[in-house]
This record gives sequence, structure tokens and C-alpha cells, in this order.
Amino acid sequence: MPYDIVQSTFLMGMAADGGSGIAANQFTLQAALSTALNGGTDPIGTQFGGFFPSTNPQLAGGDWSVVWGPCVYSVKPTAACYATNAMYVAYSPSLSTYVVAVAGTNPQSLYDWIREDGDVSATSMAKWPFAVPFLRTIHLPWLFDPPPAVSAATAQGVSNLLTQMVDPHSGALQNFLTHAASPTSTLIFTGHSLAGALAPTLAMYLYPQPTSTPWHQVLVLAMAGASPGNQPFADLFTAAGAFPPIASGVGGPYGNWNTDYANEHDVVPHAWNALGAVISDPNPAGNYPSIYGVMDPTLGKPVLDAINAAKALPFGGHYRHVTQGWFTPDWGSWTWTQNIDGSWQYPPVWNALPPYTDATPMSSLDAFAAAVLAAHIDQYYNFFGVTPSPRMPISLPSSGFQTDLDNALHAMAKISV
Repeated sequence: MPYDIVQSTFLMGMAADGGSGIAANQFTLQAALSTALNGGTDPIGTQFGGFFPSTNPQLAGGDWSVVWGPCVYSVKPTAACYATNAMYVAYSPSLSTYVVAVAGTNPQSLYDWIREDGDVSATSMAKWPFAVPFLRTIHLPWLFDPPPAVSAATAQGVSNLLTQMVDPHSGALQNFLTHAASPTSTLIFTGHSLAGALAPTLAMYLYPQPTSTPWHQVLVLAMAGASPGNQPFADLFTAAGAFPPIASGVGGPYGNWNTDYANEHDVVPHAWNALGAVISDPNPAGNYPSIYGVMDPTLGKPVLDAINAAKALPFGGHYRHVTQGWFTPDWGSWTWTQNIDGSWQYPPVWNALPPYTDATPMSSLDAFAAAVLAAHIDQYYNFFGVTPSPRMPISLPSSGFQTDLDNALHAMAKISV
């Protein structure tokens, strides 16, 4: 049975991260993401089917193709670096729908962690709407009656998407969307993690009054995003005439557009105004209750210290999320097996994760890494009722645990840099 339009949009958002694990110059990174989306010769020299050729039979409409990009931005475009930002636009003629898919944090990009995730100080927030290219400035915090504002991190990310990415045929994104707009077409912005904050902010920046645009509809589907800005900005986003929740018209728990869907056991959507819910002080047994289960003191104490440090970063910023849709996940993860040639066996296998209680507390770093990674990525696939798409090989086999550990700790570092 084909996926519905919300499931299909979710998968397209996740596909924007298809080239995130590759170190190369910007031209090569862009080519790699194109292969991940459209098929071709992959980074290990074999043929990869591509997200759209392999997944279109399952997607709503079944006739999606990339019509802008994909574009990749690297802060050092001529050096062998990891992608900083990535984005593409897909179109379905049968549905008359465009999807702007934005990549999340690249786990290997230090710039992403520092400039686009962690720069949330109240003294560097950007008054809405900010100018692009964004120029970060320092000011006194708005302690009373703050104006609508977003974090410098969010402003920098949106600025990069609008000014650093140019399709050689259609120009920058705003130019392309201006020419593509039609009263019979729907436009959807989507993304996960970092892009769960960037996608709604990008939509709001380009279309502050979406009901007064040349489009039939302008919608947002965000996943696992941290709060992009303060309460006045969130009020602007959800106000009538902007992006209030709109019924998706499909079955399933993801009932609304213009919503950031958030796993209750994922640390990222708790930033930057709900970090206190992530982990608690020791209980009578000396263990630390957390969103991942109970941790023993050797693990729980440093995690609590990291969360307490992260809570200080946005102090005075009055951060609030745009509309969130919280869900309780199936507590498990996807297991991928890499072949000797670097390709990945498909489909991955879903496995339950163990519960962690006072009787059996979480005590090891590898268990913590697996829980963080699963909660931030894997469990969203289950919530939307889809299987992860085939994974493009990007390197020869390495320690699967080390890869998962690095990614998981990066997800945790998102709120503690």
C-alpha cells in the first residue's frame, strides 16, 4: 500500500541527509547527494539505485523528481570537508505538490554544532525578520517585552540556505519558488533535527502570510526540532494567517501540518525550554531517572551535569517551540548490516531496546549512545509508519558501534556545546 502524503514528505525530509557522512569538496558533496537522491555511481564505485527511483513506487503520487538542486554548502568549499547544509526541492506532477527538503545537522560538521545548533545566547538573538546575509551581533538581552526573535543559530542556518545555495539552472531557492508558484500547487517545507527548526523558520521567512501567496497552500512538516526562537516568534508562527495547525486529512497519529513532531524520549526537541524534563536528580536508590530510562550514578551524574550546563546557554532568551506534536515511541531501533564491499543489506531489522529501571539501570556508554541515536532518528520512522529507505554506501565497513556512538554523542552534544 503506498505511503500517504505525510509519510512521503517525512521520507523526503530524511533523504536530504543522504550525503552527510562524506568528506570532499563542495562540488563532490553535491554530486554525492545527487546520487543518493537520483541514483548513479556511489562513493565506493558501485551503482546505487537512488532514493527516488527506488522509493517512488511507495510514495504518494509515485512520480516525484528533483527539480531544484540538490545544493550543498560547505564552509570550506574547495577543501575535503563535510557538508554544512544541504537542500533540494522535489515535485510531483500528479499531486501538483513541491517539497522543500532541508538537511539536519551533519554529525561530522563542527560548524553545525557551534554556529547552527548551539549559538542560542539571549545576547545574540536575531530580531525578526533578520536581514540576509545574516550578520551576528551582540546586544543586551530583551528581558522585558521582547520582540519576536530567533536564535543566532537559526538565523545563520536560514541565511545559509537562502544565500549560499544556487542551482546552476534555477538560481537561489527564493527565485525558483517565485517562478514555480501556482494557485493550483501546494508547497511543503520539511526537515528533521536541525532542519526541524530551520524548515519552519525558512517557510515563515519566505511566506509570513501564506494565505496571501500565489500558492494554493504553504505547509510545514517538521520533526525533532529544537525551538527556533522566542515566545513572540512562536506566536507569529502559529497565529491565524500564518502557520496554525491544519488537518493533514490522512489517517495516523500525524494529524496536522504546521507541526513539529517530537519523540518524548528524544533530547533535541526538549531544547531550549524543556531541558529540565530530560534527567532528574538522584532518586532514593541513588540512580538518575531520565527520558531514556534509569541511569546508574557513573552515567547519570555526567549526563545531568551536561544538561544543567546546556540549560544555562539560552538563559533570558524566552525560548518557546512552535506547535509540537509529542508522541510516545516504540522503544526500539533499526539494525543495519554492512556488507564487505561497503553496501548495506536491506531492509534493516527492527529490534526492541531494553527497559532501564532501578533493578537494571543503564550503566554503559554504548547503551546510552544506542538509546540517544534510536530516540533521535529511528523511532521517528516507526511513528510515521515507514521503513527507512535504502542507505547509500559511503565507506568501507568500520565499527558499527563506533559509528552509532559518534552520531549519538553528537546528538547529545547538540544541547551541551
